[in-house]
Amino acid sequence: MEDEEIELRCTIELIGKPKEETEKAIKKIVDNIEESGKKLAVSSQTYGEPKLIQDDFYSVYCTFNIKSDLLSLFYFVIDYAPSSIELLTTKQVGVKAVDLQGLFNDLSGRMNEMDQKIKIYSGQAMLLANELEALKKGTQNPSK
Repeated sequence: MEDEEIELRCTIELIGKPKEETEKAIKKIVDNIEESGKKLAVSSQTYGEPKLIQDDFYSVYCTFNIKSDLLSLFYFVIDYAPSSIELLTTKQVGVKAVDLQGLFNDLSGRMNEMDQKIKIYSGQAMLLANELEALKKGTQNPSK
């Protein structure tokens, strides 16, 4: 599996503000992909113009080609969560069962980690909403 190179065309999107910082951030993200220590070769980057979406938030994207072995590309997808992935390699790719098992276990572990964080953040949001409601009730004007 390590010897077989696969090429993908991916798009990564980012939302942020202000506009200039959002443009810098997407470029930094794409630059960091090759510098991540994994064997990832990035080429053909095309950056979209930032678009205002609402309340001074801008959406920007970059489409690029990335080439590496299956394992490295799998971790790239988990780490960067591209919004679009197109397989450019036309040859058949073989995967050993033990490698596929490891990929599935890593994917499951990352998904469980994200699920835990979502539950924590949801609980914190509910607590904050309850505290806000209590503060509103405590500071209401009795003459109303």
